[in-house]
This record gives sequence, C-alpha cells and structure tokens, in this order.
Amino acid sequence: MQVLQIPLEGLSDSLGAALIAVLLVQILWSIGIHGAAIVGGVMSPIWLSLMDQNRQAWEAGKDLPNVITSQFFDLWIYVGGSGATLGLVLMMLLWARSVQLKTIGRLAIGPGIFNINEPVTFGMPIVMNPLLIIPFILAPLVLTLITYLAMSTGLVPRPAGIAVPWTMPVIISGYLASGGKIMGAVLQVVNLIIAALIYYPFLRAWDKQKLAEENQYSNQQSKEGIGISV
Repeated sequence: MQVLQIPLEGLSDSLGAALIAVLLVQILWSIGIHGAAIVGGVMSPIWLSLMDQNRQAWEAGKDLPNVITSQFFDLWIYVGGSGATLGLVLMMLLWARSVQLKTIGRLAIGPGIFNINEPVTFGMPIVMNPLLIIPFILAPLVLTLITYLAMSTGLVPRPAGIAVPWTMPVIISGYLASGGKIMGAVLQVVNLIIAALIYYPFLRAWDKQKLAEENQYSNQQSKEGIGISV
C-alpha cells in the first residue's frame, strides 16, 4: 500500500497521466488492438480505488478528493465508446450522403447509445484508416482536457464513486455518476457536441470519397448493362 498503491494513485489522478492513458488506448485501437482492455488491465485497479475514495467521501458528506476515476473515462471521455464516436454516428445518420456510411450509421446507432462502437470502428472503418485515426485520437484527448478542467475547477461535480455501468446511455449516466447533479449530464452533452465537431471535417472527406466510389461503380454497372443489351 505505502510503496506501490499510494504513489500510483497520486500519479493516476493527474491530468498528464490521464492524457497518456487515453493516448495509449486510442493508438492501440487504431491498429486493431483493444486499447481499453490493455490499458485498463493495468490501470483499472488504481482508478477503481480512486473511485472508492470518492464514494467514501461522498457518503460522509466531504469534498470529493479525486477527479480521475474509472468513470471519468467510461462516462465522460468515451461517449459512445473508445474514440468518443457517438457524435460521429449521429452525423452519419443526419448528413452522410454515401449509402455505405448511411447504412453504417443506422447499424451503429443502437450499440453506440450504450457505448459499444465496434460496428463503426471496424465497419467504417476507423481501424487502420489514416484519415479517421486523426480525430479518433484527437477527440478523446480534447475531452480529457475539458472534463478534467471542468471538474477540477468545480464547474462540474466530480464522479461521486457510484458504480454506474459503462454501458449506461449518456445524460442518464452523467446524472447518476455525479451524485444526481444535472451538470454531470450537461458536460456529457457538451463533450458529445465537441467530439462531433472534431470528427465533422474528416467525416465529410471520407463520405465524399465513398460517394465518389459508389457513383463510379454505378456508372460502370450502367455501361456494362448497356453493352450487354446491345
């Protein structure tokens, strides 16, 4: 406890440690490795310990000591799953013009609401995609910075140590995990919008490429059909 856990807890409650953890998760996911499982396997015991410290303080009516807990990441950073992809999925549903991305959006929205994003991560795909890897890494890093500053300054309540499942939809999860404070849910909505804005220019570029491919295929099929009829 004295030699290992306490020093690691102090390190893991820092903004720098949180950014490094998120960066590693996203880099691993970008090459098809489950980053959350790898990094979480090492850090989850520490983050859960920090969460329990907050729970004890909350039950005792004291100030919550920690910003960084397991739910800091699960509920506020990874909105829609690793990469904060729920905003991306919503934009595909609303504004994508290619058939491929519209279809993926319809398939991914259900799981995405519950923070499961494999349909979009591997179906779009984001994994091994140089264009989409950029916002996939950037969005969670930006959300980590915003969320940490919002909670550390007291603008938004810190996680109260309540064990809300990571599959709980946004707004509900933020409200519950912050001890029934509406600002916890508001921050989730803000993070969702910010992530969507970060993804938007990259989605437009990818959608344009997919639409061009579909039009090219459609024209090719039309020409082949005319040739056969002649």
